[in-house]
Amino acid sequence: MKVIILAGGNGTRLFPLSRSNRPKQFLKIDAQKTLLCETIERFYDIVRPEDIVIVTRKAYIDMVKKEINACSMGNIHIIAEPVGRNTAPAIALAVKYCREKLNCPEDEVLFISTSDHIIRPTDLFNRAVLKAVEFAARGKFVTFGIQPNKPETGFGYIEVGDDLNGAYTTKEFKEKPDIQTAEKYLLSGRFYWNSGMFTFTCSTYVQELEKYAPDIVTLIDEDYNQIIERFADMPDISIDYAVAEKSQRGVTIPLSLYWSDVGSWDSVYDVLQKDKNGNAIKGNVITVDCKNSLFFSKDQLIAGAGLDDIVVVENEGIILVTRRGETQKVKKLVCKILKQNCKV
Repeated sequence: MKVIILAGGNGTRLFPLSRSNRPKQFLKIDAQKTLLCETIERFYDIVRPEDIVIVTRKAYIDMVKKEINACSMGNIHIIAEPVGRNTAPAIALAVKYCREKLNCPEDEVLFISTSDHIIRPTDLFNRAVLKAVEFAARGKFVTFGIQPNKPETGFGYIEVGDDLNGAYTTKEFKEKPDIQTAEKYLLSGRFYWNSGMFTFTCSTYVQELEKYAPDIVTLIDEDYNQIIERFADMPDISIDYAVAEKSQRGVTIPLSLYWSDVGSWDSVYDVLQKDKNGNAIKGNVITVDCKNSLFFSKDQLIAGAGLDDIVVVENEGIILVTRRGETQKVKKLVCKILKQNCKV
């Protein structure tokens, strides 16, 4: 098995901590190690470091190398995308690399991992990975569903079908729902949060691309160096839209463990420890009569008084202030800042 870690994202939802020059996967949220380093180490019990391939952007190569040096015990492979083209082309490039550079056979199982999620405990996760490998080896297109514990509107969902003894057939992928729909999903017991992780063989992925995304297959028919040169011609599309939502081979393995995509400041608040007043505090912060709030300082002092359900984040001279429950709007805020030609 080869583990493919997708580390090319430049997410904006944790602005101003996450910036274009240091995206989320290179941040330390609730541990002494970055999310990418935690991801790499998560797989050490089931693969060797040389069986790990990290796909990133050219701009992040040095940061990836730094993280590998910090947490690796072997030679991890790095693929540099010339330009960002979303997850479906990135995985296709990784498949080509595994076939051509690592001499992987067509039935080599690939585990596709995010680089910026928190997953605990590792042993439960690895058991699920090994179960996924069994299904993938039989030609299945395997995904992982997170057992929901609340009616979350910030995630996509997976509806499952027939019971396969520890897994389910994948019935349908669902877009992010409104709160009423999310409540129905939670009550039904047949819906899981879409984790963004997948498992399949090299041949299964290529066969599914041939059916549903032939424009990607046309490009990966060339040799690896030619693909790099023409990578900008790839469509900008996720694996979900390109293949997963259409595949008739889908299997979903439920994950009943702690998982967070750390995709918003609300998520960061949930992850961090709280004081007796329900405040999550990190960095240079002083508060008086504040409760249920998040204060996150990288450099300057944050002083708060009489605040409730507030998020305040400071980094490199930029201060974000929002209300808890509204932090999904940060992405829109960053878009507005960019339109005003401000650097983020």
